[in-house]
Amino acid sequence: MILTEAARGADGHAECQPSMRPSALGFSAADIVAAHDAYLDGAPLAPRELAGWRWIEENHRCNAALWREEDKARRTDVPDAEIVRCKRSIDRFNQQRNDAVEALDECVLGALAGTVTPQPDAQQSSETVGAIIDRLSILSLKIFHMGLQTQRADASEEHVANCSAKLDVLVRQRRDLAACLDRLLESLSSGRAIFRTYRQYKMYNDPALNPELYGRKDAPVVASARDEDIAVDVLVPTCNRPAALAVTLTALLAQTHTRLRVVVSDQGEREAVVASGELRAVLRLFHARGIEVDVHRHLPRRGMAEQRQFLLDRAQASYALFLDDDVLIERDLVARLLRAIREQRCGFVGSAVMGLSHLGDVRPAQQAIEFWDGPVQPERLVPGDTHWSRHHLHNAANLYHLQTRLGLRPESQRLYRVAWVGGCVMFDVTKLRDAGGFKFWRSLPPEHCGEDVLAQLAVMARYGGCGLIPSGAYHQELPTTLDKRDIDAPFVLPEPSR
Repeated sequence: MILTEAARGADGHAECQPSMRPSALGFSAADIVAAHDAYLDGAPLAPRELAGWRWIEENHRCNAALWREEDKARRTDVPDAEIVRCKRSIDRFNQQRNDAVEALDECVLGALAGTVTPQPDAQQSSETVGAIIDRLSILSLKIFHMGLQTQRADASEEHVANCSAKLDVLVRQRRDLAACLDRLLESLSSGRAIFRTYRQYKMYNDPALNPELYGRKDAPVVASARDEDIAVDVLVPTCNRPAALAVTLTALLAQTHTRLRVVVSDQGEREAVVASGELRAVLRLFHARGIEVDVHRHLPRRGMAEQRQFLLDRAQASYALFLDDDVLIERDLVARLLRAIREQRCGFVGSAVMGLSHLGDVRPAQQAIEFWDGPVQPERLVPGDTHWSRHHLHNAANLYHLQTRLGLRPESQRLYRVAWVGGCVMFDVTKLRDAGGFKFWRSLPPEHCGEDVLAQLAVMARYGGCGLIPSGAYHQELPTTLDKRDIDAPFVLPEPSR
């Protein structure tokens, strides 16, 4: 972080005078300020097992992304479509930022509830812990970028002097706000203050509440971009499978649809997946091709639902392909999935994975299929009902045998009704988030399965979902990394709600 001398203390460090003593919650304002500055300086944030710390990081990440998009939105030398894209990104990051503030406040309140009894005369705070930390995050961004302005060799002395004076003000403002946070944390920890989580309810981001959106659901898409111009985020959860992940990512390099960004959530407990030589070689090739790959070391493990929500929170594109780390896809599959979901305007399109070790295991009784002959429509399925047996089509190599028998080829692909699709599913990101995403993870123990099924059922009930045949996705048929499968999400939880 760049600071003028006037903004530094006598020891040369950034002057921040909040308490260095952690509160009962395990952190102080100085911890927050240091983490904010470290992130902006490019240092990796060490995970901390404290109340809501991951949401502090998530809020700051979203604010930093918002800053970048706000800068881009002010350009006048780019097409209008680029400004529209920036505006969509700003809305998305702003929603995620506010979601992180609310989640942080919930964590803080939960931690206090187990350890602190409010005093009878406890004061109601009008500002929450999350709201103050959000303001500290924004001040950190202002300090960082104003500091950069003081270092510009191409700027006038007057510009540098003006920016230096503004920087001093910003540093004082952050110091004062940090002290306010410490006082609130101390008052909360001693029971002398209370607060409530305040919901933002960003109505303009909710298709069910914005009249410009819910009033136009059936309107045709006007001036639609070409499929090849649409960005797709590929979201890959992984755990202790570096070689399999390398195979999966290599198949992405061969895709005919090239506007890809890859996000990997690594929960391997033995070592980071990037320690693998095979994977590092693949990542170098992505870099050479100019394809962004973000690999996050995401521990501790809180279950697959939480890991998928972690990935969804990082999605930036309008469409996201959830791809398991042991799935190999044909080179045209991303393009075919994207074409189908854009044509149908549904919630998801999936390619069920096929196990080719079962080529000799033909099961005609499990090859029933219900094609969509018209537009994909919402369906409400209940686990175990008469339509639940649709999932048998995705066992073994059933789908491969069926598509071969029917003579289906990629150019003549068809859509069909599903109970769910595992391993390779493309979502409309807005629709998945609107249906609740995977936020139900807090209601599940870490050891569970079926989280992808539950999320798909919610999306299907609101927006419809389907399978794609021929599939083009193949299972590497490795041992599962989920040994305990007693808790099956769709059978123990109701359909998620917003």
